[in-house]
Amino acid sequence: MNQTLPFEQRLKTAVSEVREFLRRDGGDMRIVRTTKTQVVIQFMGNCMHCHLKNVSLNTGIKAIFKKHLPEIKTVKEY
Repeated sequence: MNQTLPFEQRLKTAVSEVREFLRRDGGDMRIVRTTKTQVVIQFMGNCMHCHLKNVSLNTGIKAIFKKHLPEIKTVKEY
């Protein structure tokens, strides 16, 4: 990812990619808060009660955020 783009623009790109991934199964997410090193998300839709949401978070979602925002050290659920 182009690190010369502003943080907010890269964050928006990452969120769009994560949402595309989650919406395939009727889920969604929203950003609760961000800092320059942390993203806190809240699962929505089918993801809220899915027994695999931690797997999704710890594999796919974290990887997507770190791909676009390598300065992010932590991605966690609200």
